[in-house]
Amino acid sequence: METSSRAYHVYVGTYGTEHDHSLHVLSLQTSNLNLRYLSAVKGIRNPSYLTVNSTQDVVYACSEVEDGEVVSYRINEADHKLTEQSRQKTAGNGPCYVTLSTDETHLLTVNYGEGTTTVHQVLKDGSLGLLTDKVVYKQGSHPHTIMSIPKSKKYVVTDLGLDRLYLYEFNEQQGKLILLYDLKANAKSGPRHIAIADSHRKIYVVNEFNSKVAVYQYDASITKLELIQEVRTIPKSFEGVNYAADIHISHDMSYLYVSNRGHHSIGICKIDSNGLLTDAICVSSIGEWPRNFTLIPNENLLLVANEHSNTIVLMKLGRDGIPTYTGIEYPIKSPVCLKALPTI
Repeated sequence: METSSRAYHVYVGTYGTEHDHSLHVLSLQTSNLNLRYLSAVKGIRNPSYLTVNSTQDVVYACSEVEDGEVVSYRINEADHKLTEQSRQKTAGNGPCYVTLSTDETHLLTVNYGEGTTTVHQVLKDGSLGLLTDKVVYKQGSHPHTIMSIPKSKKYVVTDLGLDRLYLYEFNEQQGKLILLYDLKANAKSGPRHIAIADSHRKIYVVNEFNSKVAVYQYDASITKLELIQEVRTIPKSFEGVNYAADIHISHDMSYLYVSNRGHHSIGICKIDSNGLLTDAICVSSIGEWPRNFTLIPNENLLLVANEHSNTIVLMKLGRDGIPTYTGIEYPIKSPVCLKALPTI
């Protein structure tokens, strides 16, 4: 598959102070693999996770600090500069993941440090309104992700601290999460990020501590989860310390990708016709501590945020799904989140 000629905007969250340019917007032109700076803003500490609305005129960021915040920014269509629009407390510390509800009327946030999930209204102009819900977990909880199951109002939360998965239904009118199912994961596995294949009714969870991907089946009514498979994200021969981090599925649903911090690699698993996985084949992330990565929509490209080596690396995916280094790198301090969207 050849890369088409399209332009993408890449939103980059980094670890930095409010005095740093910690939230960036880049441009990626796929025809010549040109990755360049567009804009950046100060005023937010550690914008460690981002999400963008469907009309691509508002970006939301969580500020991963003790007194956590979520911030919305208007995106200027002409120059793609960001202007702060609204800011709300998350009522918890260490927020590390944000997502919009499927109808984009609420922003859902997990607070890793405190062990809570919170919900804020999203007003018609995209700005953040009042807190509508706060879910408090047991002591030792460290929720890491909240993600919607496609074609439903169901959401999954991973709890890295308690080794649990929570399945919720979201009441859009009230802005509240209703617990449907609570599943214990394998001990000391550390469920972190999620990818979902609704055609297979599978949820793939990358486990930070045991460096495995756990495959869960959900029933037709999406009311319970069942663990059916686990595969490794790193070679059995690797004896060093590794913390698996991010996970994504290719557009054609043929491959699943994970990032490994410590092994410093991207792992590639084949997905069979039943949604089951092979053990990962690993290639270098061309940098240290690949905390986050993104697959460019409808393209055979992958961008990796190497936090400790301060680079974003562009890789090209072969017909076999294996990423290869393009030689393109973008220097940036402590990149930790990437969101790439085609220009409208």
